[in-house]
Order: sequence, then structure tokens, then C-alpha cells
Amino acid sequence: MSNLGAVSVIIPVLNEENTILGSMESLINGDYPVDKLEFIFVDGGSSDRTLKEIEHFCTGHSNLKTKVLKNPYRTQGYGLNIGLENMDSQSEIVIRADAHSIYPRNYIKNCTQTISTVNVDNVGGVMFPEGKTSFQRATAFCMSHWAGVGNAKFHLGNYSGFVDTVYLGCFRKDIFEKVGLFDPLMTPNEDAEFNIRILRYGGRIYLNGDLKVKYTPRGSVVELMKQYFRYGQGRCRTFKKHRKFTSIRQIIPPLWVILTIILIGMGFISKSYLVPLTAYLLALLVVAVGGVFKKRDVSLLLSPICFVIMHYAWGLGFLIEVARKKPTK
Repeated sequence: MSNLGAVSVIIPVLNEENTILGSMESLINGDYPVDKLEFIFVDGGSSDRTLKEIEHFCTGHSNLKTKVLKNPYRTQGYGLNIGLENMDSQSEIVIRADAHSIYPRNYIKNCTQTISTVNVDNVGGVMFPEGKTSFQRATAFCMSHWAGVGNAKFHLGNYSGFVDTVYLGCFRKDIFEKVGLFDPLMTPNEDAEFNIRILRYGGRIYLNGDLKVKYTPRGSVVELMKQYFRYGQGRCRTFKKHRKFTSIRQIIPPLWVILTIILIGMGFISKSYLVPLTAYLLALLVVAVGGVFKKRDVSLLLSPICFVIMHYAWGLGFLIEVARKKPTK
């Protein structure tokens, strides 16, 4: 067992009635000492049964220390900071958890052991998307393929080692004293922005490829579009703050959106300018067909739609945020 002691698990929530119980039950399915655990739920104003489900969880685990706090600003960046400001003073480790993910057995134990044995400031696992509907399965395929996420190692799931960012995170408490809290204006990129500050301070971030956290993708075109638009906005805010990209993959979507507009405009002069766009779509179709044969799932024929949504929504979110003077809460 890790000798790092008490752990505070912070879970920002907002309308998570369908997933909160399964997520929490998976988090405590290990053998970490209950008396060393604290669960902090920070609610952003849920209008469904989320708070009732949390109450049910707390009642069913009366020996577990829990707190339920309010987040008037709704977004997860603020929620995480509220949790950090109200955590037990004895806690030495902070785990950031999401209420719509399912965690592997002994997740808390494995995170704390990794942070101790590797001697790093933040440990995270792999985002392992898993869909139920045809659209979700196609999106899951895109979210774990280089054509959708570039070289993001926490998406690809084939690497353990030092990285620039991870999915979620398990932190030493003292790193927040060294580099500050999360910047909520970077939401939904507050975790990646925080990791930039860790690295600038001289800290280290480690990806444990054995920690595969199941994630349920968005269930519709509109939801996926909104998600990736916000991702692009968050990345742009982070770029504005630090004046740097941590990977070439982050500049490709906005550049591709600009190039697409130019090519379509030039297409009115000559159809030959549309060849790159045709090649792009054909390439996505080839990737999709390859996925169908590899995964034995015909739903993946929908993946070109998901790829296009992810690329263009991310790029548009980034470009629109470029023109905005200040991010909003």
C-alpha cells in the first residue's frame, strides 16, 4: 500500500443522474482503506436527480467521509477549486474524477502507488471511449484513433511514460501550493493548462497506460459538435495565456478550417481546388472501412461524420475564441 496517506477525491457534477452511481461504485471497488478516503461532490446546479443519487450513494456508504458542496459558477474548473479549498487538511493526494466515467479496479490504489513509486506530481490514465449506440461507437473509434486525436498518448492507449498531459489526474497536494489552483477561465481545458504550469515549475507528469478509464462519448451530432467546439475554445484560451502550443496537433484543426474556406472559395474558379477536400474525405472513409474490418462493427462507417465534426468544430471553436478579447466564466 502507498505510504502517501489520506486521499481526497473531487468530483464536479452537473446533471449526472444516469451515470453518477455507476461511476462512484467503480471508484471504490478497490481495497484502499476507507478511513483514508474523502469524496467531495461539487454540484454546478443540477436540475435532475443527481443530488438524490449522491445522497443515495452517501447513505449506502455511511462509513465513507463525504461532502456535497455548491458551485454557483457551474463549470468544472470552478468546481475543482471549490473542492480543493474544502478538502481535508490531512489529505496528501488529490484525485480529480468525472461522474460519467467508469474506473478500473483499484484505480485509487494504483494511482497513489504510481505517483509514489515513479515520484511525479501528477499521474493519469487512458481515456478509453466505449459507446452503446452506433453513433457512440463510431465516435469512440474516432476518439482513440490518430486521425481523430493526433498523437495524444492518453487517447491512443499504447504508452506508459512521461507526458505533457493526462486524462483526469492524481496529484500531490503540494503541487497546488507551488503552481496555484486550476484556472476556471480555461474550461474545458483547465486540466491541460494546469499541467503546463506543472511542467514550467519543473514538475513531472506520468501516464500509466494500464489505467484505462471507460468514457461514454456524446450521443448525437449536436452534442459532439458542442463538445469539440468548447474544446477548441479552451485550447485557444490556454494558448493566449501561455503563448505556446504543446503539440503540433493543436494547430492543425484551425489551419484546416481556414484552408477549407479558401479551397471552397477557389473551387468556384476551378474544381481542381476541391481535390484536397475530396482526398481528405476519401482518407477518412478508408480509415472507417479499416475500422469496420478490424473491429467487426459496421457502425464505424459513421466515423467519417464524427471525424469531420471533431476536426471542424474544434477548429472553429479555436478561431472564434481568437477574436474574443476575454473568456467568459
